[in-house]
Amino acid sequence: MDNTIQKIEPTKDQFANYQALYDYFNTHLFNGELPRIILNFSRKGKVAGFFAPDRWVSVQNKDKTHEISINPTYMATVPFMEVCETLVHEQVHLWQLAFGKPSRVGYHNKEWSRKMEEVGLMPSDTGEEGGNKVGQKMSDYCIQGGTFERVFNELPTSMTLPWVAQESQIGSTRPNNKNKVKYTCSGCGLNMWGKPGLEVYCKPCEKPLEAPEGES
Repeated sequence: MDNTIQKIEPTKDQFANYQALYDYFNTHLFNGELPRIILNFSRKGKVAGFFAPDRWVSVQNKDKTHEISINPTYMATVPFMEVCETLVHEQVHLWQLAFGKPSRVGYHNKEWSRKMEEVGLMPSDTGEEGGNKVGQKMSDYCIQGGTFERVFNELPTSMTLPWVAQESQIGSTRPNNKNKVKYTCSGCGLNMWGKPGLEVYCKPCEKPLEAPEGES
């Protein structure tokens, strides 16, 4: 057997980075106040992810803990930034359960909506500008210049998730045309994500941020 194959540890590597992402956003967006929970991947319908209170119980002392799960099918079809947006979206649900007043199951109320904006994500039932900020089924988008965008741009590349589901086997959950592309400064390497066709500049370097050919 190939010794290289034996050394690969997909589960360990994937979940170590998953936990690192959770801790990173907890530290930088929630002041480290969120509790440790179970992180999971789940192909649940067409949802990008979900938060499930008290989903797990300790076999030793019967203590309960919550679950945040991300859909691997969704992960395979969107930019990594949107995967992180989903994680933070669910972390806001966890924050509200711990420190606020959630409404009925599945409903996104004004308190949740305000916290989303505070961390740099705009709640929207359409996932686009102008959508309702509260409701039963909610999406979101990154606020340009907001806290999430800054924190994401400072995310160490070592924290990206090393494994994704094979899109060719699961089909696409979104159209092929990307609604967000990555722009990079040729001077300092600063990254930002935005709509195709933007003209954006890096102020310190006085250079334009450019998207890969065919994506702008």
